[in-house]
Amino acid sequence: MRKKYLNSVLIILLVVIWGAVIYKYFGKSSSINDTMGNDLASTNYKPKYTITKDTFLLEIVNKTPFKASKIVKKKVIQTKPKKTTKKNVVKPVKKINMTWPDISYHGFVKGKNKSTRLILLKIDNRLYRKRESQTINNLTLIKAYSDSLVVSFNSTKKTIQKIHD
Repeated sequence: MRKKYLNSVLIILLVVIWGAVIYKYFGKSSSINDTMGNDLASTNYKPKYTITKDTFLLEIVNKTPFKASKIVKKKVIQTKPKKTTKKNVVKPVKKINMTWPDISYHGFVKGKNKSTRLILLKIDNRLYRKRESQTINNLTLIKAYSDSLVVSFNSTKKTIQKIHD
């Protein structure tokens, strides 16, 4: 019988504690906010200080901070326009339609004792191993880089990108 009374007292104590906690969080917070709002609304609050704007003017500085000497302005001299003379009309040069061969660049190898690079490239589905500044079918190999190749064909230069396999 004693356990029965003890359990009932503990349950009542538990309900009272949880009720106080819930009342503290939910019940009391709304009543505090209401009373604070009424106090502020009922008083006429006027600050004892005034706020003034801080204004200033930005000026353009004409001197260079990195140069110690003065900046000298050059005078522009206007000359009389020259009389136009008959100019020889240059006839436009007809461009020759040249077709570049199909070129694919695969890379280069440079030996220890060699000054130029050995280039591996495919021209019109034919594989070539040539050095820089050599010519293959009017195609001159100018410079090889790790990602591109500069070639010249009929005095026009072109850069070919490396094919990544």
